[in-house]
Amino acid sequence: MHKRMKPVIVIFAASMVVGGCAQNPVSTAPAPVPSPQAEAAVSIVRPEPGDIAEFKADPLPARTHFNDFKVERKDLEEVLRKWYQVSENHWRHGYSHVAFGDRTGTIKLKDGTTIRWMVRPGGLATLTFQDGTALYLARELTPWKKDAEPAAERE
Repeated sequence: MHKRMKPVIVIFAASMVVGGCAQNPVSTAPAPVPSPQAEAAVSIVRPEPGDIAEFKADPLPARTHFNDFKVERKDLEEVLRKWYQVSENHWRHGYSHVAFGDRTGTIKLKDGTTIRWMVRPGGLATLTFQDGTALYLARELTPWKKDAEPAAERE
């Protein structure tokens, strides 16, 4: 009886997959292009240093090549004020990433928003918001200037 049950189960599973594909065909229509207004609505806004209510840095990782590299509140505030916002593609492919040097932590803004931050010793950083969206920052620009938005100089 055990040998008989396997083909029945396999046939049932295969019919479910085929049936699901028939009911939900893949669309060949092009994806809609969002309007500039829609893109502006989903753009990520970099927090101002003055918006930070709490700053927390995670402990240094056990394996690191940069024992003297630490990120304190004043350092993150400088990142927010002066570093360039770049696209994720530019951030990932336009820079050299240094391994085992990430410094991480969280900030809580005055409005209650919690943001996870990461700063790399080579001059790269991310801010990850509660919904999973991320802001990519770089201390200097690489030749991909078309993708960069400089921070407003604030003093």
